[in-house]
Amino acid sequence: MGDCVRINKRIVVAVILIAAALTAVVLAFFALNGEWMFRSEPQRHKPTVDLEKKPIESRTALTEELCRNALETDGQKAAYETISDYINRSESERFRLYSSDTNEFQIALNAYLSDHPEVFWLDDSSSYRYYEYDDSLDVELIFTQTGEELSQNKASLEAAVEKVAGDAPDIADDYEIELYLNDWFTENCSYNTDGGNKHSAYGALINGEAVCDGYSHAFQLLCNRLGVTCTVVEGTSEFNSDAEDGHMWNCVKLGESWYHIDVTWNDSSNAECGVEHYFYVNLNDEQIALDHSVSGGFDQRFNNKGNYFNVFLPKCDSDELNWFRLNGVVISDPDDDDEPVAALIEAAKNRDAYFACVIDEKADFNAVCDKIIDGCAVSWIKGANHFLGGDPKISEDEKIFSYESKRVLALQLKYE
Repeated sequence: MGDCVRINKRIVVAVILIAAALTAVVLAFFALNGEWMFRSEPQRHKPTVDLEKKPIESRTALTEELCRNALETDGQKAAYETISDYINRSESERFRLYSSDTNEFQIALNAYLSDHPEVFWLDDSSSYRYYEYDDSLDVELIFTQTGEELSQNKASLEAAVEKVAGDAPDIADDYEIELYLNDWFTENCSYNTDGGNKHSAYGALINGEAVCDGYSHAFQLLCNRLGVTCTVVEGTSEFNSDAEDGHMWNCVKLGESWYHIDVTWNDSSNAECGVEHYFYVNLNDEQIALDHSVSGGFDQRFNNKGNYFNVFLPKCDSDELNWFRLNGVVISDPDDDDEPVAALIEAAKNRDAYFACVIDEKADFNAVCDKIIDGCAVSWIKGANHFLGGDPKISEDEKIFSYESKRVLALQLKYE
């Protein structure tokens, strides 16, 4: 009888130990999977891009001259045609315009250079000299190179354009072409105020160094070569509004809408996170005006403390294809975690290096960011890892960057 009691006690102890072990396993399991154990995988509600995808071989170069079409007088149009003839000669030659209005010539020259980003051989500081007569104007464009040197450099630029265009995605819509080119500049060009040909597409594409107008002309040249309508925009920015030098960026037409894009500012040498390369992709007029000032027409050229003006300036009134609208997750309450978890799953499957959140305009930016940093980000990663099943696994050792002026918070992702 005593032996039976002792055996039963051993059984009870064994049962208790087994139960404790099972409890520990269950607790550990729930610690890893938490609430996601009984939830279905969340799905991303991501805006779509409704643009036609085209094979690269069907993309033809655009030749439309947007600024030429915006010229208003016969004198401006005649000057444009004459400039077109003489600027493409192998040597600089003096020519006559049968109008004594120097303003019409300046408007025509601005229009021509805005339509033809391939021109790199005009002198940066003084692109022309002129001689006034009572009823006419003699003009000489100032070339920095001529003859065989100019011919060879034109061929070099054409080869560079063909190389970048040829490496574009095989099948893509215009928005994807735009992103490809934006990424190309952030990877292959550097902002350098001392670079040779820094104001031209040649400097950006051949030397890999340029300033804002070099970036802008090169971007326009590549867009138009790949069938994407693009123009340049002159103005100033918050960094140089008091300086003699202005700023230049681009507008692109995607579908039926125009958007601002500033590849110079996207190529920040101080970028800490990849999302910074898309801050200025497809902004509307209201958004670009937060730190850029667009110049008006010729009669308003001194309003921005410089001789800057736009012959053609499209209205940009859409944010449909803004990069952050398409790729960022809008957060108002970090505890509402379906969308961020779904986006993290998508980012991990693509092995993305970062994940972007856009803080809702109605929410307190700092309060929402603090909540994400203090625990929600890790909770989101745990949820994503639950559904990823370890392939891949996102590290919880995340690094977070916040950009209050853009209302953006970004997680730099690492994988185990």
